[in-house]
Amino acid sequence: MLGVLILLGRIVAAHPQLGGGDENHLLRVQLRLQLDPTLFQVFDLLLGREDLPMDRLGRTLRVGDLCADLLAPARYLRHVRHETNQLTSVVHENLDPQHGNDEDADARRPIAHGGWSAPYIGTTPSGEPKIRHMTLQTAKKITLGAAVCMFFYTVGVGLVYALFSDNLPDIDTLETFQPKRVTRVYSGDGEHLLDFKEENRELIRDFDEIPQAMKDALISIEDRRFFSHWGIDLRRIFGAIKENLRRLNPTGQGASTLTQQLARNLYKKVGQQRSSASLEGVLATYARKVREQITAVYIERLYTKREILVMYLNTVFFGHDAHGLKSAARLYFDKEVGDLSVEECALIAGLLKAPNTYSPFTNPDKAKARRNVVLVEMVRGGKLGAAVARRLAAEPVHVQRGQRAETYGLAPYFVEYVRRQLGERYGKSLYQDGYSVHTTVDARLQKVAEKHFNIHLGAVQAKVDAHVARLDSSQLPDSVSTLVQGAFVAMNPKTGEILAMIGGRDVHGDSYNRAYQATRQAGSSFKPFVYTAALDNGSFPIDVFDDNAITITERDGSVWTPENYDRKFKGPMTLREGFMQSRNIIALKLAMAVTEGRVSQYAHELGISTPIPEVPSIGIGSSGVKLLEMVAAYAVFPNRGIYVTPEAVRRVEDADGNIIEQSAAERREVLRPAVAVVMTDMMRSVMDPNGLGTGRGARTRYGFRSPAAGKTGTTNNYVDAWFIGFTPDLVAGVWVGADDPRVSLANQAGSAAALPLWAGFMKEVYREVAPYKDRRSVDFEYPEELVEYRAVCNDTHRLATRYCPNQGRDLFIRDGAMPATCPLHGIGDGDGGRRRRRL
Repeated sequence: MLGVLILLGRIVAAHPQLGGGDENHLLRVQLRLQLDPTLFQVFDLLLGREDLPMDRLGRTLRVGDLCADLLAPARYLRHVRHETNQLTSVVHENLDPQHGNDEDADARRPIAHGGWSAPYIGTTPSGEPKIRHMTLQTAKKITLGAAVCMFFYTVGVGLVYALFSDNLPDIDTLETFQPKRVTRVYSGDGEHLLDFKEENRELIRDFDEIPQAMKDALISIEDRRFFSHWGIDLRRIFGAIKENLRRLNPTGQGASTLTQQLARNLYKKVGQQRSSASLEGVLATYARKVREQITAVYIERLYTKREILVMYLNTVFFGHDAHGLKSAARLYFDKEVGDLSVEECALIAGLLKAPNTYSPFTNPDKAKARRNVVLVEMVRGGKLGAAVARRLAAEPVHVQRGQRAETYGLAPYFVEYVRRQLGERYGKSLYQDGYSVHTTVDARLQKVAEKHFNIHLGAVQAKVDAHVARLDSSQLPDSVSTLVQGAFVAMNPKTGEILAMIGGRDVHGDSYNRAYQATRQAGSSFKPFVYTAALDNGSFPIDVFDDNAITITERDGSVWTPENYDRKFKGPMTLREGFMQSRNIIALKLAMAVTEGRVSQYAHELGISTPIPEVPSIGIGSSGVKLLEMVAAYAVFPNRGIYVTPEAVRRVEDADGNIIEQSAAERREVLRPAVAVVMTDMMRSVMDPNGLGTGRGARTRYGFRSPAAGKTGTTNNYVDAWFIGFTPDLVAGVWVGADDPRVSLANQAGSAAALPLWAGFMKEVYREVAPYKDRRSVDFEYPEELVEYRAVCNDTHRLATRYCPNQGRDLFIRDGAMPATCPLHGIGDGDGGRRRRRL
């Protein structure tokens, strides 16, 4: 042992520059040798360094020089002999202040000068130093034995290194370790929404940022001798081998130090996980462990313990996409690292063994048990008092999920929609190359939408809950979720830019975006496509259909008797009246008159991509549709027949600010402008406060007064509720329903379950948000070159003559065919009859 110490001292003394210099290239090993204090004093004197602490030795050495000495036994023996002589002299002089006057000084002269023997240094029971002597022959045997052992040890290390050093990672990359560059996502008005990144990681920059409790907890549970080993803990290794042999499990208990774990975390090649089921797998596991150990030694040579601990806490995984201590503190406690308490540090440290198993979110009892294990280990290590540990162990686990933008920030469904779109084009670079994504969403509109969405759906939920409470289990099994869901989309009809998007309630863990992924029956919200097909093929708003009972024979021979939502019939009425009041019979007759195939064609032309079966029920919206597509289709009407593809991204910039992608929305004319204007006017009737339209509540009850048009929708048994409406500047749509179609909205039609949300959103936007608040009175335009108002006879529903006593007016396409003139009120006919043409 003495020879080894002398050798280490000789090497360190030969390199006085070590411990300083460039840390990027200095190969450093921290020695923490717990030896006799007296011997430390001797060793310090030998090195000529009297300023070192007496309780430990902190030195750096070049391992290459050590190996060179060990591989040259002859030179090594000469060094040992020379240093032993010097050591004897130093010990003699240091331990005996009266050495100069000692009459037995000759007996303690160095061996080289004819003294009797080399000293063996120890202490008496009283603490006084004592020196026992050994013969020269014994000293030589010890020295030679140590040299032989070190020689074969070094040769063994060299062979292991030669066998396993291939494919080792480049240690220099540790110096520049940084998380992959994130892609930042911004709203259209510049608000930061989210970062796209492969991992949720924030870096600790300095050792002093780590709270002492975290250091103590981590060291206690993961690597108690972290500050004394050199990357590998031989005591733990032999202990693990003994335990695994006892249990007949060659890969059971591990002995990795924090430095080895850092090697595995940073370098995937070092940390590849291999199966241990077969002999080949066991061998591969041990080979991986050896590579980890070699890499760990490299890391210890290059970095201080403080630096290693910082790097470890920046790279380790704590579960739930939290990489690094900072992210874990935010995720589990919504705190900064420096604000963590002792028990919180213990819980986080305990996660390292198995983050999913001990997650306080999913397994709070296991998390508490593991936290308490860490507290016990802190007591054993002298880092925490037993009384304090008992008090903390009795505390329940308190977690506060951090409000992370990645999951719970503004417009989460919209951001996920953007991520999926860009992911198809950019792949992994979206998470690594530091793009800036400027989206179309307006943060102000999104906030208004989310506020009204949450308020309104809460009110609908209360009614559904009351309704469900009155049902028995045979009507609705307990296993069926009755959570009311919804979706909302707002869009600029002229540009196609999506200004707000909500895909559902309670986004926590729910990535299903009902705004564009859910396909639900449209109900009466599909009727504008039926009426558009009719208007574009020669029908007029004043055409009369009879709202009466009918029977329809399906293609398979089955008979269907449709009804109106109120199960009543109102007799003959115009198309405008039938549309305004959402009469199902009128829409069915009109669809069959136009033909189901033509209705399906128009719906597809206006942007509906889902299958639309060409059956009679097409007229009342039996087909499934998606909200986003419906909103884009409705935008065709205020945009005078121009369809614009919905856009979510304005531009994408690279890390240097260069634009690599810019929005180029597809625009195409899908409808004659005049037809779009007339259809817009018919949809205004739905919201006429003085009429009988299903959307009049937006005016009379909810107070939205700006010019607007829209259509309600309700499906059988009140399973789905819709409202889609627009102003000249903004189109928005709402769907409300449960994910399970067996759940009814408790007799709430679209006018009650969807319209209030739409009206509340529009009212606040046009009252509070620029530029809409400055355009609250802007009306739809009716270009004279496209359409014209004409007087009509309300008795015959034909163009009026000047003799018609009961006149109104309606809107017609200027360059198209006109209805016939009233045949009843000619000259001198007076009041005439009150016939209605029936189809």
